[in-house]
Amino acid sequence: MAIAARPHTPITRPSREPAPALWVVARRFGAVSEVWMRRQVNAMSALDPRVVCWERHPGESEPVRCPVHVLGGSGRDDPGAARWLDRLGGLPTRNFAGAPRAEREALLNLARRERPDAMLVHFGHVALRVLPVAQTLGVPLVVHFHGLDLSQSLRNRWYRWSLWANLRRFDAAVCVGSHQRRLLLEHGMPADRVHLIPCGVPTSEFLPTPREPGDGPVRFITVGRLVEWKGPHRTIEAFANAVERGMDATLDLVGDGPMLEELREITRRLRVAQRVVFHRDQPPRAVREMLRASDVFLLHSLNAQGASEGFGVAIAEAAASALPVIATRCGGIEDQVIHGRTGLLVDQHDTRAMSDAMLALARDPDLRRALGDAGRARTVEHFDATNQVRALEGVLLNAVAARRGVA
Repeated sequence: MAIAARPHTPITRPSREPAPALWVVARRFGAVSEVWMRRQVNAMSALDPRVVCWERHPGESEPVRCPVHVLGGSGRDDPGAARWLDRLGGLPTRNFAGAPRAEREALLNLARRERPDAMLVHFGHVALRVLPVAQTLGVPLVVHFHGLDLSQSLRNRWYRWSLWANLRRFDAAVCVGSHQRRLLLEHGMPADRVHLIPCGVPTSEFLPTPREPGDGPVRFITVGRLVEWKGPHRTIEAFANAVERGMDATLDLVGDGPMLEELREITRRLRVAQRVVFHRDQPPRAVREMLRASDVFLLHSLNAQGASEGFGVAIAEAAASALPVIATRCGGIEDQVIHGRTGLLVDQHDTRAMSDAMLALARDPDLRRALGDAGRARTVEHFDATNQVRALEGVLLNAVAARRGVA
């Protein structure tokens, strides 16, 4: 059953009171695959954000409206004996993923100068890294989980042990899928501190441009990293099967990753290389234009290598563009796509079922339009970025008020 994000009511503050200072902490900032982070920061109005990160992505294509402090380094565990000493130091709290001593001191010094009222930390491993800093200063920390940090990353025993042991030390946890919420509750996080708030998309920026039936081949598009758990190989296999059965169509793949050359070879082997275009990474504006020029969105996400889909931002962008979605039953996708109403869902690895769905939509422009219109309406109502940011600000303001003892 699809589950929409629950509403949150932010605490109001007197108009003369300055907005609380917020640290938005992430390992990297500005990556094309994490455009939702910039959207969150730029949409905030009840808080005064500033970004703290270890790396700023050089390909950042759109401006951010707040200061960005780059710490340098990788924000990852250092190999060797020093890391074992840091882990030993984390034994009292069972947080074996905390920042190394020198990095912790640098963060403490920066925080004492900037005096944040709260920290919003993206991804569980980064939250564990800065948790000792937040606790030392008495600053509330809200962890924002996304996907791999509640799936694939749990295969690392040090991260897993640290997360479950320290979960209740976070002032609140934000997750993007109902399956993640269930997992957090199973591991002891109080229900009133777990908030289901998908990242959302700015729906006003993704305006549909209907194509007339018969206006050339049907244009399919998929957007995502070219990694196994995003299933681009299965998408190409399903597409090739539909073409073999008479479908006149093209496929645009937007994204980059380690499977690129393997996927090119698959298109040649299946004789669809002339119909498939690899666009690699594209800036957000280009992605919007490509979605507007397409007919159907595809995503064959898989529970592979321990990974599971959190919230499909690309799916939400496609739905906001009034594209019908064909996707797999995987993680948070089932919260987004209502089978038969806003798109079509198939089982993982079932390329024949995906091929059947492609053929059905390729042959029926009225069905494409009906599913696409319903998908956009649902996205505007439940997954608009502005509403999601207001809900997120409410969680953060409540965390600040609770630490200050405000009723």
